[in-house]
Amino acid sequence: MNDLDRPGAGLPNFERAVLNFTFKTATAFRSDAWALKKFQQEHDELNRLVDDDSYDAFEPLLISRVIGVEDSSRNWSVAMVLDHLCKTNAEMLVAVEALNKGVVPHGEIDISLYKPDPDVGHDVFDRFNAVHDRYVSSLERLFENRKSLLRHPTFAHPWFGELSAHQWHVLAAIHQWIHRRQANKIITMLGLV
Repeated sequence: MNDLDRPGAGLPNFERAVLNFTFKTATAFRSDAWALKKFQQEHDELNRLVDDDSYDAFEPLLISRVIGVEDSSRNWSVAMVLDHLCKTNAEMLVAVEALNKGVVPHGEIDISLYKPDPDVGHDVFDRFNAVHDRYVSSLERLFENRKSLLRHPTFAHPWFGELSAHQWHVLAAIHQWIHRRQANKIITMLGLV
């Protein structure tokens, strides 16, 4: 088996720089409504993928790296992808809600803490949907109270620097898209798509 980078090692420098520029540009031109719609579309597509019972969603598979995914995250199962998204989506929601109240969360983010449980169980499917529903309903409530999410204050992401509530929200949508592509690749390599 190939030796993978340690969890939290990050992305190659050039890729990280390109992604950072692309992400910051996207957050300047994408609305909160677009991000919520994209977040929901990617959730629905991931559910469509896991509803296909022709493959083992719990079988880890070493894949070539997907842009935006660390080397240490290449040997995951589809269920592990969902477990990771449960963890990150819940935490991104905490950041969005806090920043939108003008409160900066304490501490620093340690990417290695968001790696999935290799022994993830069947409850991951219900957790994934529950986190999604909580995220969407919370964002819809925030939109009722404001026309858009706040652009200040900010809270640091280890790869993208200081992000506002709006930027964390856009990141949640893009992050889900990246990992949906990873799940697609796993399934493709299993010879099923």
